[in-house]
Amino acid sequence: MHSEPALAIGETQRLLHNLIRVGTIHSVDHGGPGKPALVRVSLGELVTDWRPYHEARAGGTTTWSPPTVGEQATVLSPSGDIGAAVVIVGLNSTGKPAPSNDPNKTVTRHADGAVIEYDHAAHALTATLPSGGTANLIAPSSVTIDSPQVTMTGHCLVKKSLVFLGGMLGSGVAEGASSVAEIDGTLRTTQDVVANGVSLTGHKHSGVQTGGGSTSGPTGGAA
Repeated sequence: MHSEPALAIGETQRLLHNLIRVGTIHSVDHGGPGKPALVRVSLGELVTDWRPYHEARAGGTTTWSPPTVGEQATVLSPSGDIGAAVVIVGLNSTGKPAPSNDPNKTVTRHADGAVIEYDHAAHALTATLPSGGTANLIAPSSVTIDSPQVTMTGHCLVKKSLVFLGGMLGSGVAEGASSVAEIDGTLRTTQDVVANGVSLTGHKHSGVQTGGGSTSGPTGGAA
């Protein structure tokens, strides 16, 4: 403690001033194995030393969403000692505004333009990726989609067995084929096959004769 009252008051004011300060991220050290990520913050003309910042979670559940240079941040300094500060990020600013102003939505916008959005008023979840974006869902056991309707707007590739329990209905011509469906291999069915109203198991032939002649085409049968 300073013996001079004016100096003591000045020091106290300096420490109080440094308790909570708002600045911008100056630089980021993304850390690595055994080394936590750290940031330096610009506070006017002052740049802090490397200090830890608050993630959403850092326990049994961990998150990784590092700050970016220029992002606004709050520096909390115990007893006014900036050398012991911790940094809280996530302050919106005019330069970095929120990705939405809709109170019904929770939105995350990524640096490449990808947006994850949930509209709790419309009960709608939307994930929009930029051009060339991909998505992977890895589940070693199983994946269940419980919905009365699933719509795919592009091609669907199944690399192993396809099993269906509710029937199959289709139209159009498959890409690379000349018909609605083409199968490379044997098609087996436990019941009938009907083509253009003609039953495979129940059709009849006209022009039947004895000897070595062949019948004409099928005349149709019970479908």
